Amino acid sequence: MSFSKFSPIAKMVIAFITTAGMGGGVFAAIVYFGPIWLTTWAPAQPIKFSHKLHAGTNKISCEYCHSYARRSEMASIPSADRCVYCHDYIKADAPEIVKVMDHYNGDKPIEWVKVFDLPDHVWFNHKRHIAKDVPCQKCHGPVETMDVVSRTNEFSMGFCLACHQENEAPTDCWTCHT
Repeated sequence: MSFSKFSPIAKMVIAFITTAGMGGGVFAAIVYFGPIWLTTWAPAQPIKFSHKLHAGTNKISCEYCHSYARRSEMASIPSADRCVYCHDYIKADAPEIVKVMDHYNGDKPIEWVKVFDLPDHVWFNHKRHIAKDVPCQKCHGPVETMDVVSRTNEFSMGFCLACHQENEAPTDCWTCHT
């Protein structure tokens, strides 16, 4: 029996099942391979910023720029005025610093692209982890060696649970899930 002999409704059902099956296959591939793709993600930023230079070579503490990490749940992304504090005097004429100064003088925030992000239903408290002397690199990887920051860890529930079990930390579901 050729496909042309099917009724229009049967053709629609076959097309729907075929499309749903292909969509399901794509979804399964994303779920299965997603962590691999997500861990190598290194988005372009509006201003080229080298963590290797700042945190690595110059040994500037993560908490200098991400100053809320030790005092708040959120680590915070530094504003232009944090950069200007040093770069008003250091390499002020460098092209990327000029961009920072344009943001600062125009009172415009730098629209950094978030590299490390969790689903909305997950809550991570930086302050608690820093208070327990968990190094930033445990989650964020060796950022001090990166010119362009990329994810090096899979931010999954399994990743977090393994760390909590390894360090005998409480693993109450409501600690992370709001």
